[in-house]
Amino acid sequence: MKGGPAPFFISGKYGMTSNWALPRSVNQYSDPDAENIHVSWIEERQFAAIKNKDGSSIKTSRDLLHIARDPRNDILEKTYYLRCTNFDFVNLPNLISGIEIKLSMNRFGRITDDTIQLTLNDNLIGENQATLDLNPIKIYGSTTDLLGTNISLSDLQNSTFGIVLRFKSHPNWPHKSSALVDAVEIRIH
Repeated sequence: MKGGPAPFFISGKYGMTSNWALPRSVNQYSDPDAENIHVSWIEERQFAAIKNKDGSSIKTSRDLLHIARDPRNDILEKTYYLRCTNFDFVNLPNLISGIEIKLSMNRFGRITDDTIQLTLNDNLIGENQATLDLNPIKIYGSTTDLLGTNISLSDLQNSTFGIVLRFKSHPNWPHKSSALVDAVEIRIH
């Protein structure tokens, strides 16, 4: 067929790529053995409010809380878990070839990952993507990496689908500093 440019597709072996999506629900919780806590970002003074970095992304207004060390000889301070779900996906592909997670945060020089893992129906799924890298903006996954899951389109559209984050002090430089999260985004290929 002559005349006119070829159709434009955003990367991907299977066609379109979704826009970077943001969570519509965020909550914080502890280990099963620890104090049972839910800190609402909207109502509780402990976290104050959802703050918008750029008019659309979620930002913590105070640093994430640390839990008590257990066992006592564990020198790595860890935060509570942060569950981000109900993402506002646009342009989801029909066939899923990869997932990317973009995390923007202030690590105060020494905060590293403990848990960076997908969640569905309040269960962790796939492989933990945590690394010791201290970059303030990190991307996990790729256009061809499903992060150890066999995720379906209906799973992605489930309001319980999302990501669970947890941070800890760097093993080479233990400390009690915490982290400020600027944005958590997911893109589907």
